[in-house]
Amino acid sequence: MRAAQPAAAQTQGFAARALLCLELLTLAIGALQFAFVPSSVDRPILAAAALGLLTVSILFSRTVPAFQRPIARQHCIDIAALIVCISLFAIATGSAHSFIVPLYLVPLVAASLAFGRWWIVLLLTVVVAAVGFILGAVTPETDIAGPEFGVRLLSVLAPGAAIALIIAALIEQMNSAVQRISDLASTDALTGLLNLRSFEEILQQEHRKAERFGRPYTIVVVDVDNLAHINETMGHEAGSQVLGAVAAAITRSIRTSDVAARLGGDEFVVLLTEADSAMGGAIATRIRNNVYAGTVSVANRMVRANVNVGTANFPEDHLYPKELMILADQNMQQDRALRRAPD
Repeated sequence: MRAAQPAAAQTQGFAARALLCLELLTLAIGALQFAFVPSSVDRPILAAAALGLLTVSILFSRTVPAFQRPIARQHCIDIAALIVCISLFAIATGSAHSFIVPLYLVPLVAASLAFGRWWIVLLLTVVVAAVGFILGAVTPETDIAGPEFGVRLLSVLAPGAAIALIIAALIEQMNSAVQRISDLASTDALTGLLNLRSFEEILQQEHRKAERFGRPYTIVVVDVDNLAHINETMGHEAGSQVLGAVAAAITRSIRTSDVAARLGGDEFVVLLTEADSAMGGAIATRIRNNVYAGTVSVANRMVRANVNVGTANFPEDHLYPKELMILADQNMQQDRALRRAPD
């Protein structure tokens, strides 16, 4: 069954906006330095080049499609541009003695917001520390091998790294919470399959792709034939176990690209992507056989489920998804009528 959209994808827009704000903040600080403390800029051309590079990076990463997808590529470009810009501006304003050195907190926070992984923040901290040693090496009268420089560098980087690690941990917990909420909202609590609302959203997406690229797909409706009898004779707990076993059999019978959902009650629906009517019929038969081959133990009794199945194919049977579901349900009811013994 196709997985639901991950929580990380739902927070990408927030991360992109946050990174943009941090980049604009860095540009603003550099511009203010030019405007109000021009004497502190020893190399104005290099400082201007640093700000120009960051500006170009912001524009390119948000207008050039190759830099926008995947979104992680845009984040990496933004963070790399921040480090380069801050480093060049620091060299232009005193290197290791520059007031801009504490701004290395910005790319660390950006990484925590964009990726929400503590190890990425830790790795970036090592990179920034290496850049700090390079700045110290190009600063006159600075002994990078001495303890004084190490303590200064630690005092600058440690608070920023700690803040970024805390933010990364919070983002990771938030993503996990959002994912759990999303799973609860999109799945059926009893079977773990998608619910009808989520299934219909995916069906609409697949239908648009099928229309665009001329690909077929098949809908299969599955009905548990003897569930009412099991509920009446053995209790609803036994019926719930049977539904869980049927859901597991359906999941085993379909491909990873297919989507299964519970319609409600004793009915399930499956979307078979890029499947013509012949393939759809074969998978429907496999579902029936796998369900029948399985048994459920209830109160020392072995219960076997039977299912009725019906299929409908796009574009062979109909051109609209809602009508295809109706047609598949009608074919399932015909299958049920044929399989039941006459009175």
